[in-house]
Amino acid sequence: MAALFTTPKRNDTTAGTHVAEPDVRRRIGLAHGSWRRVTRRIVVGAVCALTVSSLLMPSVSLAAEWVKVGETKYNAGTAAGDETGTWSWDGADDLKLNNYNGGEIQAAGKLNVNYSGNNIVTADWIEGIKASHGKNENAELNIQGDAGSALSVTSTEDAILSTGNINIDGAGSVNATGASDGIRANGNITIDDSGAVTARATKDKGIGTDKNLTIKGGGAVEASSADGEALWSGGNINISDGSQVKASSEKDAAIEAKGSLAATNASLNVNGVEYGVYAHKGITLDHANVTVRASKGRYGGAIALFTYQDDIVVKNGSTVDAFAEGEVSAAFSTRNDRPNEKGGHIYISDSVVKAIARYVENGDGPIPYSENQDGETRREPQGENIGIIAQTSEGVTPAVISIIRSKVTVEGDTAAIFARAMSADGKTIGTIKIENAAIQTPEGGKVIDYRKLRDGIYEAGQAIGTGDATVDSLYIKAVAKSTTIAPPEVAKPEDPKPDETKQNPKPEGSKPTKAVAASTTKAKTTGVLAATGDTSGAAIVATVLAGTAAIAAGTMASRKRS
Repeated sequence: MAALFTTPKRNDTTAGTHVAEPDVRRRIGLAHGSWRRVTRRIVVGAVCALTVSSLLMPSVSLAAEWVKVGETKYNAGTAAGDETGTWSWDGADDLKLNNYNGGEIQAAGKLNVNYSGNNIVTADWIEGIKASHGKNENAELNIQGDAGSALSVTSTEDAILSTGNINIDGAGSVNATGASDGIRANGNITIDDSGAVTARATKDKGIGTDKNLTIKGGGAVEASSADGEALWSGGNINISDGSQVKASSEKDAAIEAKGSLAATNASLNVNGVEYGVYAHKGITLDHANVTVRASKGRYGGAIALFTYQDDIVVKNGSTVDAFAEGEVSAAFSTRNDRPNEKGGHIYISDSVVKAIARYVENGDGPIPYSENQDGETRREPQGENIGIIAQTSEGVTPAVISIIRSKVTVEGDTAAIFARAMSADGKTIGTIKIENAAIQTPEGGKVIDYRKLRDGIYEAGQAIGTGDATVDSLYIKAVAKSTTIAPPEVAKPEDPKPDETKQNPKPEGSKPTKAVAASTTKAKTTGVLAATGDTSGAAIVATVLAGTAAIAAGTMASRKRS
């Protein structure tokens, strides 16, 4: 150890000076310090070697391995383009279009398509623009254009396709029309722009992805299909940032998500067959403006907003107008029949909702009614048409419909609002909870109980109706076919002048000032609520329910988790 670092000794005759020898602990410390320095050099060298080798090795989504424009294929590493400058490729991942008018564009790996001017891509029996997985990298298709520029893609197959992800952004406009899909990805699709994206499909999805679909950035997205879903996701659909989405299908659901649908600070206009929106894992409308329509499908059913095994949540100043008509129909519907799954609940807070479900059979003929032995007229039970319905099966957390500080107008040819649960003893029931709001119509309206024994299992729940008796049928007058629920008006009392109280005391016999619940005094408003569905719906929410959104959000979260 001493041989590593030696110093002249003070009594060393060769040195002519005397220096004290360091002790053993000091020598050991010096030795360890030198080894640390050697180790750091080794580690730094290894890191440098790994960095260099990683740069030399192929990675995921670095660049296109080849690009095909029209009928000509170009390999990576060599720039290409046409003489007129309508397209150019840098030999890596950037393809520029400038007033391009030609055939298909294909690539293996990552491809960035930047367009300017007016561009037209036309393809027959092949996809219009496609990025597919290469040998060494995954597919990724990025499309971007500036304001005032346009990209139109038409194909007898899919218009725009990626076997990986698709990202569309910028302020330009993208128009994709496919005989199969309009825009399709095996990965995620993200549309983030303030421009416009339009996708049309003849046989399949307007916009479809096997994973998640995200629409944000405040742009306008319109999707339609003649024979499939307009918007379809194998995962979740999230719409936000003031984005405006329109979805319509001529023969299928307008929107379907195998995961959840969330619209936050966004606009959604939906028109579908059998289903307007079908989200398997929940629907959340948060400060959203939503109009949804569903017409009768091939089996006679129609549901405007439907989720299975999760909840429907409408909150924070949302305005929702939902309409469905069919032999069996509902404007809002949630159902859960699996014990290990949550769901079967509908929460509406601080919002304006209009929900209507109509009976229709082949579009003609009056709704049939008959008179029973008591002389009471009742609707023939040919279908079940309920404005808002939540239902759960035996052994599942009972269905709940909760309405808090909201104006809700509901109509259903069978019943307006109904919460139904299944149980063996009839003690477990679906419930309707109304807080900081009141039933305005029908006159004398209240929450009534429902119980019916069917095939050894009780259907037990609650509906809006009149009377005190428990009912065993929805097809009777005691069950309301229409109802209006709204927060009570809260008038702000005039403050007396400083000396007015002393000088002018209240005369004898004057009525005492009406006490107002503390939970409603925060919503200071005057005037009468406008009809649900008016264009002033957002203003109603902002005025009547001012200051309550945060409270409602907390209440909703706790209720949902409980």
